Amino acid sequence: MRPPKLSPEQILNICALQFKAHGYAGTSMDMLAKACGLSKAAFYYYYPNKEALLIQVLEHTHQFLNHSLFKLEDFNVIDASTQFQVIHEKAVLFFSYEIKGCLIGILSLEANDISKAVLQKIRTIFQDWQHVLYQLFKQKLNEPDALNAAKISVADYEGAILMYRLNQDIFYLDQVKKRILQQL
Repeated sequence: MRPPKLSPEQILNICALQFKAHGYAGTSMDMLAKACGLSKAAFYYYYPNKEALLIQVLEHTHQFLNHSLFKLEDFNVIDASTQFQVIHEKAVLFFSYEIKGCLIGILSLEANDISKAVLQKIRTIFQDWQHVLYQLFKQKLNEPDALNAAKISVADYEGAILMYRLNQDIFYLDQVKKRILQQL
């Protein structure tokens, strides 16, 4: 019996999990094809190489993040602190999905082995995350301090996600949340 046909979105989600679990260098096209239930030949038909596939995975991830995590409401309706708490809860769920960790952070560890196109996509995603936090911080802080707080918060999150993955302990993400809320 043939496995059910996967949608392009399902394939990209499965591939994202493989990259998240094994990194860029540790993930092969054969591994990706098998995870999707496709033959290697069929997989190569749709995705000519690992880099092209990774760029599609990152674009798909970026679109998801922009529509769910990096989306702010009107500040006249919801204050910055409440908006941050909603974003944080969504982030924890996203980073916990099947394999704990941050795909973008994991791939960043391999910056020396990844193409400039992939690195630029990763930077853009981090910049969007930083921009959302900046929008929240500038409700309470002046612009330079808001920008610094946003940059530090993204770095704090990435470190907390790494420790969360390593120790299976939400404590690290809770501490980032606490520090950010103190500034908001």
